[in-house]
Amino acid sequence: MKRRDFLKFSAAAGIFMATSNELLAKRMEPAKGHGIIFIVGDGMPLGVMKGMKTIFEKEINYQSSIYSLLTDPRSIISLQNTSSLSSVVTDSAPASAAWGTGSKTVNRSLSVLPDGRNLKTIFELAKENGISCGVVTTTRLTHATPAAWYSHDSNRDNEDKIAEDLLNLKLEVALGGGDKHFNPSTRKDKVDLYSKFVENSYDVVKTKKELIDLFNSPKPLLGVFNKSHLSYYVDRVNDKNLGEQQPDLSDMTLAALNRLSKNPKGFILQIEAGRIDHASHANDAWGAIMDCYELDKTVATVLEYIKKNPRTLLVVTSDHGNSGWGINGTGPEYNDSTEGLFFYKNNKASFEYMIKLMKNKDLKTVKDIFEEYTNTKITDAEAEAIYSGLNNKREFVINDLWYEPESTMGRILASSRYNAKGEKLSKPAILRRGNVNWTSTNHTAEDQIVITFGHFSHQLDIRNYVDNTDLFKYMTKFFKINYKNPQMTAEEARSFLKSVSMKEWQEHLRLHIS
Repeated sequence: MKRRDFLKFSAAAGIFMATSNELLAKRMEPAKGHGIIFIVGDGMPLGVMKGMKTIFEKEINYQSSIYSLLTDPRSIISLQNTSSLSSVVTDSAPASAAWGTGSKTVNRSLSVLPDGRNLKTIFELAKENGISCGVVTTTRLTHATPAAWYSHDSNRDNEDKIAEDLLNLKLEVALGGGDKHFNPSTRKDKVDLYSKFVENSYDVVKTKKELIDLFNSPKPLLGVFNKSHLSYYVDRVNDKNLGEQQPDLSDMTLAALNRLSKNPKGFILQIEAGRIDHASHANDAWGAIMDCYELDKTVATVLEYIKKNPRTLLVVTSDHGNSGWGINGTGPEYNDSTEGLFFYKNNKASFEYMIKLMKNKDLKTVKDIFEEYTNTKITDAEAEAIYSGLNNKREFVINDLWYEPESTMGRILASSRYNAKGEKLSKPAILRRGNVNWTSTNHTAEDQIVITFGHFSHQLDIRNYVDNTDLFKYMTKFFKINYKNPQMTAEEARSFLKSVSMKEWQEHLRLHIS
């Protein structure tokens, strides 16, 4: 993508987000109480933040709101341990449960200990104290990160049941994807959960226009905007139909804040940019960068809200790393590294979008689709590798590369070749594509940044190195709630751990991002 084309694209993305945001912001009333806004970049490695900042800062002089918080002397910056009760590498369920309950549990579990004891969540405690609660996510509403704050289940994949838990807790706002777990035509029990929400006096909306039209309604709000997760941000920008149907993260955030902030007893809102994680699982560098950009613009929206409503505490963090997301040094003296990173802005679609177009197509069409949406010419052998990953069952999974053809597509886009004959590495490169490489398609264990900013933050005794369970303590202290959940040790939990079949694990992984 030439710089001129990128500027056009970026302008369209800016208009896409700004038009409705400005309209909504003008219609908002000042907050009546204090509140917590808890923002999650799910599976957001430091590399994707660096890539987002570097590309958009240079191309459109964009100033990252996350980085402005990192350099703001009023912010408290911490590193966070993310391990679960069962593993040094967590999944999103116990990570979010740690934030939401102050207790560690095992992978795949939502706010329940391995022995079956439920953990009371921050939302349940808030509701007991008259505090309003909401979730906003680009994933399914029943996905692990939001669900861990309102549901108790030892299996995060029981999403039909989890949707019922969302109804039972009666959150004031729930906005995201996951129609298939509310719709009677796709639920296993054929129950119409939408009707039950309406019976409980909810506004139920399914399009961006409906969300904006009902912006000032006093009713609690359920918004479900796609059958599964919301589409990746790059696809919502480039596909007009998707962009018109599905709201962006800032739209949903403002709609949630407008309702929640009317409560004089306060509110707590969890905002999740969940598809950064999915793009990283898929080794889709540009998909992850674009969803990180959407998150960053949402942080800007929240900071504007805090200027007008200063009795607000902001937490920005991630639950775990993902796939070894790394911007590699490349070329002599690493001098081709920037060029390699900027290569990814050629992409016009996520891997998910391309793969949907590739299904049931012949080899030539698969190659044409990849070349069109990545603006990259590939060899016949590379096209065959994508085709094989799309259509062939594997006997072995090597090096934790579970997602195919996604990992192959990511590897192809990160290809380079230099002539190393003689004493020096010579330029120009024989082949120079991108330079984001991956260690796997799985979560990783590195500590994650926590940014705490705003009202009462310096009275919470936040340390520079924290455990993910500590964030629960900070939130309860903010609301003057005194509560401690039961705990288990890793040794106590070990006897409850169960192995799963290879088929079940593969189904879980595919369900996770699709």
